[in-house]
Amino acid sequence: MIEAAIFDMDGLLTESESRWRQAEHEMCVELGLSLTDDDFMKTQGLRMREVAQLWFEWEPWEGPSTDEVAERVVARVIELCANVVPLPGVIQAIDTLAAAGIRLAVCSSSDMKMIEAILASLGITDRFELLHSAEVDAYGKPHPEPYLATARALGVGPGQCLVFEDSVNGCLSGKSAGMAVVAVPDLMFRGSASFGFTDVVLESLEQFDMSVVAALNEGPPPPTLSRPRFHLAFPVDDLDAAREFYGSVLGCSEGRSADTWVDFDLWGHQIVAHLDPGGVALPASNDVDGKQVPASHFGLLLHVGAWRALVARLQAADVRFLIEPGVRFEGEPGEQHTCFVLDPAGNALEFKAFADDRQVFAVT
Repeated sequence: MIEAAIFDMDGLLTESESRWRQAEHEMCVELGLSLTDDDFMKTQGLRMREVAQLWFEWEPWEGPSTDEVAERVVARVIELCANVVPLPGVIQAIDTLAAAGIRLAVCSSSDMKMIEAILASLGITDRFELLHSAEVDAYGKPHPEPYLATARALGVGPGQCLVFEDSVNGCLSGKSAGMAVVAVPDLMFRGSASFGFTDVVLESLEQFDMSVVAALNEGPPPPTLSRPRFHLAFPVDDLDAAREFYGSVLGCSEGRSADTWVDFDLWGHQIVAHLDPGGVALPASNDVDGKQVPASHFGLLLHVGAWRALVARLQAADVRFLIEPGVRFEGEPGEQHTCFVLDPAGNALEFKAFADDRQVFAVT
């Protein structure tokens, strides 16, 4: 059971990564180095002393030591972060976890003086029971030591910790420490497969609620929450033939079904064969829990937070719903949030989120 939530800081609690890149760029110009933003992104999540050492290995310079360079970059970032504000959803997530009795800590690659300065600027220092800087560890992220050290200081086991991170290096650190990991990637990395090993991927902490913790406590396999599964519904003229091909030939297990449709588990993705003989007896749609669902449509299986955020985005854009957002199979196996929209060409898309992701292929 999750007892402690451990937050990274830079890029997660506040938008400081651009300040890091600015400070690093200024230092590289001063040193005469030709490093680019791509080079800076490769070292995201590492301790600045390690970053400076890597710079020296890539392009040696004469003058200040790597430790001196690191100190000057950190000092400059602190200056640039004097008026930072929390990223969307940060305060809400902290409040939600605290209200549930979850203990809170920060584990950052930044020096302690920077952690203290930024949290003070954000006005949230007293919200955390423990602050840990990887500067005191023998190894920094992506090594597990920073998160293991934080758990030891809290007096909780790694399996009782939930890590919030924005970088791949940080997520690797948390995962290799044996902790559950929620990734909140920077905008430029959203949708990247690099975060596929984490337990949950959110667009922002605005999508977080205690259903994420509940799901992790109950133990759904990580792939069901880390990457959305594809959903495809397609018309067939013979359900028995579809069962033979997808079930017997391809080996797809069967989930829920009715007289006019059947679910299949296609290597973790949900596909649905809908009966459409092409005649006047049945139109190209079928009844599913009282709604007429197009026989041909595609979409995604999201976690509940991402589904709600997507619905809000569709509503804000005045997109017309073919089937309004709602709950299907309420109180039954496979209960799910769902909605249907049409793209400009008339193609039907369904976006859904299961109340219990383990029941995607549950049989009624």
